[in-house]
Amino acid sequence: MTDVFISYASEDHDRAAKLSSALSALGWSVWFDRRIIAGQAFDQEIERELETAKSVVVLWSKHSLASEWVRNEATVASERGVLVPAIIESVKPPLEIRRKQTAELIGWKGEPSHGGFQALCEGVANTIGAAQRRQPIPRQGWTVRWSHRWRLAAIAAAAIALGLGVYSIGAWRSATPTHRDQSGLPNSSAPSERKGPVGAAAELADLVVGNYSGSVIADSKGSSRSDISVIITKLDGSTVRVTSDYPRLGTADVTLTRVGNQVLNADGDTPFILDLGGAPPTLLFDPHGEVAYRGSKQK
Repeated sequence: MTDVFISYASEDHDRAAKLSSALSALGWSVWFDRRIIAGQAFDQEIERELETAKSVVVLWSKHSLASEWVRNEATVASERGVLVPAIIESVKPPLEIRRKQTAELIGWKGEPSHGGFQALCEGVANTIGAAQRRQPIPRQGWTVRWSHRWRLAAIAAAAIALGLGVYSIGAWRSATPTHRDQSGLPNSSAPSERKGPVGAAAELADLVVGNYSGSVIADSKGSSRSDISVIITKLDGSTVRVTSDYPRLGTADVTLTRVGNQVLNADGDTPFILDLGGAPPTLLFDPHGEVAYRGSKQK
């Protein structure tokens, strides 16, 4: 069962693909590509997805207004109570749709702080239920292409967290009685206080490396695919190389930073989010905002 079904006119495919990547990066599963794999009946596949999707986003433009197919999909979604309309051009949706609050995506280029995109995400979350949302909707967070300001904020947050941790450890040690050896003299090298040999950067890369199994959940130039493997190898203490058996994912070198339980890409235009809070850890990887991959780390 798909979280989001995107209904659109074929002339608006590129904008639908951009929206699909942005929603997929938030952890929602998205169906939008009308190119069905060989052997499947076109109308049956679309009907199945339309009738089982938890929410249906309809992109209204001059082309979709003229499309009987899009109008029919909007009607079905409205009857099911899962319609989330959005306008991508200065047009008026059909009369029966206007009573629904409509998100405005005119001029949206993929930025997460865009008011229309935020309204759309809230509409999707409310439709499928807050409990179904896999990732929090960002207010100034990451998007398909992370901004330079966000990357600096993430690095600053990590540095502050590290500083607080060092301060806390220092305060704890100050309040703890000094260990004494058998001679009764202070021993600052007591086993409980010795530092480990592995630095924070090395630990960060070691947390990420491994084999991942999952699916391409959105592709700007193709359809979703399952059983896709991703391999992450260590280049140095804070850099890894991501490769895959799926050519569209290609190869990418990622410089790592950490915020809370998430390991992120500290630079570049490739979203990389490893959620360490999952069991097993879950990876979201979207090379250059074109191919969205989601997979789990294998033991």
